Amino acid sequence: MRSTILKLPAVGLAVVTLAACGGSDNAIEDSDQDLSASQFSQQLMPAATETVYLNLETGELVDETDEWHISANRLSLKLNSGESGSGNVGGALAVAQDEHYPGGEPNANTIPNLTPNSEQEHLLGILEEPESWQEDAFVSAFGGPDTWSTYTDDRTAAENPSGPAAGEVNEKPDVGYLVRSAEGDSYARMRVADFYFPTRAGLGISDFTLEFDVQAQGQDSFSETAITFKPPVDYDGGDACFDFDSDAVVDCVTSDSWDVQVGFSGRSWYLKTNSGVSGDGNGGASDVMTWAELDEEVSDPGVPQIYNTDATGGVFADHTWYEYGLANGHRIWPNFRTFLIKADVNDDESTVWTLQVIGYYDDSGTSGKPTLRWLPVELQQAPE
Repeated sequence: MRSTILKLPAVGLAVVTLAACGGSDNAIEDSDQDLSASQFSQQLMPAATETVYLNLETGELVDETDEWHISANRLSLKLNSGESGSGNVGGALAVAQDEHYPGGEPNANTIPNLTPNSEQEHLLGILEEPESWQEDAFVSAFGGPDTWSTYTDDRTAAENPSGPAAGEVNEKPDVGYLVRSAEGDSYARMRVADFYFPTRAGLGISDFTLEFDVQAQGQDSFSETAITFKPPVDYDGGDACFDFDSDAVVDCVTSDSWDVQVGFSGRSWYLKTNSGVSGDGNGGASDVMTWAELDEEVSDPGVPQIYNTDATGGVFADHTWYEYGLANGHRIWPNFRTFLIKADVNDDESTVWTLQVIGYYDDSGTSGKPTLRWLPVELQQAPE
């Protein structure tokens, strides 16, 4: 990311007093500058129990079927693009607040002391056009395909003639997971044993093998006899689903009991769980493990939090806007990262805003109500 921030000259930049986090659409003026260049819009998002949608042009909360740019559901912020919506809204990180993340870890002494006033200069800075705009995309509980598979390009194939051919996707060795079933009451150790997808053949995924040691409902340990998920006889190279409780391939569309899906669509290949945006089940998967680490888990550890669910994510998922539990406090602290939001990534003339999340609680201390503030900006072209 080449986005940089330069502080505006001190001359003419008056102190801006911000309203407390809460309320709707508060305009904050800088008396020494043109109002259009120094007005924040602000909106509290009542997202504690439902998803709410915000139009940054109007500053109004709208229905999902209306024109919106950002949605909120408690801590989760999404853009109206890609897997999250039908729009073309894009985002980019403008100010990373790296000084508050020494060694990549949040500074518990500084982040809790950040305030809207102390961090407002980042919204008013002169920012460069980012190298690219990020739209929301599918985020698997298993991680991206590079977590469990490898792609061989032309250069790699030329450097290793005895290895996979160019355009081949194969399993990454020694990758495994703990997996929770769609019913949420059975579990499995899953190994990615084999995966073969010759992308240039135009026929989709050719072969795969996933191995499962199952802990059935009511049992207290994983079975010592593995079962396997392989392509069914009529497999067309796209989606295939497996129910590890019944040791059966099931229909991805009509079945509610599938636990793991292997698939390929467009230019993406993936593993999915029956959870979140992928299904109505209570499935999920742990972070990636080696096979040796997986063998040490003799049963489900009984910690639901280890199971990630399928979701959508983009710039807000890659660069979280908050920290939790700093200074021994069980609360959310905004880190005041500054984001660029573009109304339509396909339109060079569409509006761009700088945006910060400045709070998570309303005036009464109720959580799940993030407050956003934003400002339309003109971006500088990055130097050649």
